[in-house]
Amino acid sequence: MRRACLVAIGALAIMAWLRLSDTATAQSNCTLQSATSPVAFCDTFDAPMGTGNRSGDLNGRIWGVSRILGDTNFGQGTANAAPPTALLGCGGTSTVLPPHDVVVCNGQLREATNDNASGSFDAGTVTVLAMYPKQPFDFAGRTGTIGFDVSNDTHGTHAAWPELWVTDKPVPAPFNHFDSWIALPQHGFGIRFAAQVGAGQYGFCPNADNTTRWTVDSAVVVRDYVYDDTNGFGTRAITMTPLDCVTSPPDGSGVMNHVEVRVSQNQIDVYATDAGTTAPLKHIAVVRNANLTFSRGLIWLEDAHYNADKGGPPSQRMHTFVWDNVAFDGPFTYRDLSYDAPDAGVPIGGNGAINLGKTSAAGQASSWNVLGMPAVPTAEAVRVLFNFFHYDAPTSLNLTINGHAHVVPWPYPETQGFTWRTMAASIPITDLVPGTNVVSIGASQTIAVSNVNIVLVNAGPQAPSAPTNLRIQAID
Repeated sequence: MRRACLVAIGALAIMAWLRLSDTATAQSNCTLQSATSPVAFCDTFDAPMGTGNRSGDLNGRIWGVSRILGDTNFGQGTANAAPPTALLGCGGTSTVLPPHDVVVCNGQLREATNDNASGSFDAGTVTVLAMYPKQPFDFAGRTGTIGFDVSNDTHGTHAAWPELWVTDKPVPAPFNHFDSWIALPQHGFGIRFAAQVGAGQYGFCPNADNTTRWTVDSAVVVRDYVYDDTNGFGTRAITMTPLDCVTSPPDGSGVMNHVEVRVSQNQIDVYATDAGTTAPLKHIAVVRNANLTFSRGLIWLEDAHYNADKGGPPSQRMHTFVWDNVAFDGPFTYRDLSYDAPDAGVPIGGNGAINLGKTSAAGQASSWNVLGMPAVPTAEAVRVLFNFFHYDAPTSLNLTINGHAHVVPWPYPETQGFTWRTMAASIPITDLVPGTNVVSIGASQTIAVSNVNIVLVNAGPQAPSAPTNLRIQAID
């Protein structure tokens, strides 16, 4: 692999942004080794900054969090049922429910999920916890870089693993699992870091050695809701080629790999370091023929599970990932303001689980209170965001915001049933009122709804500009 270094003239001095309620910080820990532009966003998770919404200890003005964590069964009364999970924090292990499954301690972000509410072996399901900064990443006409640290101790695709998604709109919990769960954005892509290779094995790696390693196992690109997945689903035009592997951290250690993803319109390159190191970056995978149909989007850090008992031992059904130093380069664009409706939080069963979502029968609607809307807001656009699950696909969805009714036509090119979806519905800004906004969501079919919020696009205050004397290293 040829490696070329491009070092910008100037000392390595990363100016700290003011850590106000609306700004993240830029520090040397967010230096992007493969960037070609200054850092536009950085968060080093120095201290808990929760604002009381679904984002837990994360600063809810900067970060949004959405969860699809458990079973949805209309007959049994479950609607995105989240069981308690063990979270490995800085002071030991605690049992938590959302939103306390996302914590910040010792200058790191930690989050945990549980894919098995019953506790019986091999009775788990697919889950996703998704976190995003409310500032778009712009890669128009260039190759942009996204970076983060993560404790990727995955046991493979039947366990727990991290993913990176980038979506054109901040639709909650963007995710797909093969062709059975297609909560797809209109435009976007996802990279799955789920290929574990055991000591002495080759797997996706070009070489075998005496360490456990990981790399990219697959990727998906979405164009106008049509997905192209290297797992063998959709249009099958893109290719993902694993090039190398990096060493995995010990299970549950919290030791991290540094990851950088370079994004251009037609190619996505993935780099990572061995666990516990920040250099050298190894070129571990490339996605070709990406043909992305957007050039500005929101980045998502995701914790995904698939019945993780099978990936053991030890089982990863209840598992904690550690994250840090999340950053991307490029021009500063803007920051959205978004306002959450609290999860339903209704206890179910005898195992401590709660429904995060609500169910509505055909022709009815569930009601949500979206909190904290400012008086006389201004925005480039206003959208209601939510996930919904259906057995049979409705022809349209019915939204009412503070008494203003809207019919949202079915936007997807297919009507597959038994899946979660993710939705962004535009509404007039005149629908909004100061304080609490009442949102009702229903359809002609029975649906379950979760992760409801209202976003004001391009409404956040300007952040201080990133430093111009950043030392950067470009890697080919």
